[in-house]
Amino acid sequence: MDGTWLQRNLRFLVKDVLVTAAFTALFFLSAPKWGEAQVPSYRAVDATGYALLAAIAAGMLVRRWLPLYVLGAQSLLVGAILGAGYPHGPYLLAVAVTGLTVGRTSQRRVAASGAACATVLIAAGELASFFRGYARGGWDLSVGLGAALLFGVVPVVGGALIGEHRAWRAKAEEETTRRRVDDERLRMAREVHDVVGHSLSIISLQAGVALHVLDRRPEQAQISLEAIRRTAIDALDELRATLALTRAGQSMRRSVSPEPVPPEPARLEPAPAAPLSPPTPPVPPPPTAPAERTAGWTADRTVDRTPLTGLGRLPSLLAEVQLCGIPVEAVTSGPVDTLPANVDLAAYRIVQESLTNVLRHAATSRVTIEVTVSASAVSIAVADAPDPPAAQPVVSPGHGLTGLRERAEELGGRLTAGPCAGGGWRVHAELPINRAQPVGGPSRGGGGGGKR
Repeated sequence: MDGTWLQRNLRFLVKDVLVTAAFTALFFLSAPKWGEAQVPSYRAVDATGYALLAAIAAGMLVRRWLPLYVLGAQSLLVGAILGAGYPHGPYLLAVAVTGLTVGRTSQRRVAASGAACATVLIAAGELASFFRGYARGGWDLSVGLGAALLFGVVPVVGGALIGEHRAWRAKAEEETTRRRVDDERLRMAREVHDVVGHSLSIISLQAGVALHVLDRRPEQAQISLEAIRRTAIDALDELRATLALTRAGQSMRRSVSPEPVPPEPARLEPAPAAPLSPPTPPVPPPPTAPAERTAGWTADRTVDRTPLTGLGRLPSLLAEVQLCGIPVEAVTSGPVDTLPANVDLAAYRIVQESLTNVLRHAATSRVTIEVTVSASAVSIAVADAPDPPAAQPVVSPGHGLTGLRERAEELGGRLTAGPCAGGGWRVHAELPINRAQPVGGPSRGGGGGGKR
């Protein structure tokens, strides 16, 4: 017996020692009174009887490791006690406890064999006691044989049922854990798809603009390159926040931390944009040195961060799309600032992915966004008008729309997407609001309604 085995089984050893001591004390203290409540023909417990009782109690020490052998040995000793003429006593409880262990830890066929063996040995002792004259009358024999069945079969069957229930519960817990892991992977895949897909679409379009005007309008190329840099920083910021929450095992539904949210990287403010011509943004701040940026990111990893994404970042999202030459008009109504964190995140992702699809697939003259918050639900509608009208091909939905439908269904809502009657594409979602969820999302600069 090495030290590792002892450490692993010390708790069971201590428990079994206490159980053995309890049974020994019970047997020895109650043995002198067993014959008082039974027929006087039974034999008084003497030294031989106490030795047999001690052997039965000693079997409790190893019943976890050799349950079938202990059950057979204890049943044999009980049969010997009964056959020797000693009265019935609580030693049958020791057989019952061992029978529970056999039924719980052994296969059905092995447990059935153990139950049959125990019943036969105890019944043999009852018959020997009857034929030797210690048990008088058929009533005593019937009671003894009933006790053999009761203590030989019922505990094993009960232990088998307990074992099957534990196995079923362990399997159910394993399935639940596997489903949670799969759900978490799906959630992570959706988050990465939405963040990376949108950012790469913006970067691709801005890079095309920069290449097109690099020789003729270098100042416009610089604007596009700066937009690419800030889009990449924003994407990295969102990915770090998402991965930090995953590592910490936190939920997207938690409330916003009372600590102030770290300042976001500089973004372009939304401004009206003419079709096919990006607006001139304000002068960008000087780029952050790589060492300073790295130090900031390192500090961010030590902060317990909540998702920075929500409808409060809608103006920045609109500015990114407008810089690509697509006019966007957004109208919100209702208390947008009071949305729960999970609903706020889902609503923002629906708008973001819808705009990403516009950038990827549509020859669009304008995009309209409507967000309406009521007491029980939030409605999101994103529609684009083709340029020229009715010339836009219908694009089959990809993984992005599938992920958005899954987001809406997880919240108990629904999402529809399809072509409009006059051309273009429309995405509409209804998300129920559970006010028991904490309010989340980034800090907002304005009220809950109006045009953005």
